[in-house]
Amino acid sequence: MSFKCKIGLHSWDGCKCTICGKTRNAEHDTSADCGKCSRCGQVFDDDSHDWSKDCDKCARCGKTRENQHSWINDCEKCSKCGKIRSNMHQLRDSICQVCGQGTFTDTDGSTHKIIKIGDQVIMADNMSKAPAKGNVWVYDDKEGNKVEYGCLYDWEAARTLAPAGWHLPAKADWEALHSLLGGDDKKIYKELKAGGSTGFNNVFGGERYARGAYNSLLASAHYWSDTAEADKQVWQFKLGAYSETAGLEKADPDFGFSVRLFRNK
Repeated sequence: MSFKCKIGLHSWDGCKCTICGKTRNAEHDTSADCGKCSRCGQVFDDDSHDWSKDCDKCARCGKTRENQHSWINDCEKCSKCGKIRSNMHQLRDSICQVCGQGTFTDTDGSTHKIIKIGDQVIMADNMSKAPAKGNVWVYDDKEGNKVEYGCLYDWEAARTLAPAGWHLPAKADWEALHSLLGGDDKKIYKELKAGGSTGFNNVFGGERYARGAYNSLLASAHYWSDTAEADKQVWQFKLGAYSETAGLEKADPDFGFSVRLFRNK
């Protein structure tokens, strides 16, 4: 060993001394494989790779592996990395018999994702078409919010949206969904949130108060039911981002809420 190396003055090429061959745990070369240094041979955990963009190919080093995608929730979209593939659904009556996903084209030409949960077929995105009557708004009156969150409708407008074969869900429909998913508000929230196992993919579209103020974008989601009460209020199904709960509550019919339709059985 050279004198310089003996006194600690190594000539480092990354993690390895070019004179004596000593290694250090710094400046490793993982450009060819995030799991192994090409200079000193040190092996790292598999977590060193970046599989976020493609479960089968590391975004940093390009290393590949096989059969790591998850197609359980959607045969055409990986639930872990978002990778898309085509023509994989096995459709019957517009619903894939493997993952429960499908699409529906409305009378206005808009195409909606649909999902089967138990024996109920439900739209998996928020409605945004113009109603036959009643009032409709876009959150904060910004048209860009329509694409992400759909529209907010008062109850009168919400009751006009369903095309033939579909309906605004009654309180009993929401109760059946709640029961099917276990009856626990917190568990159901996890099942219905974006990325949850049901494919419902809730978005927190907020609400519009009767006097015109918008509230709770990204904090809560409110879906109308078709069921009114004697006190002139209407049942809604609400998901709260902070409480992480999902369940039925009453609301003023002049509020602006989101709409998800259910298919007739």
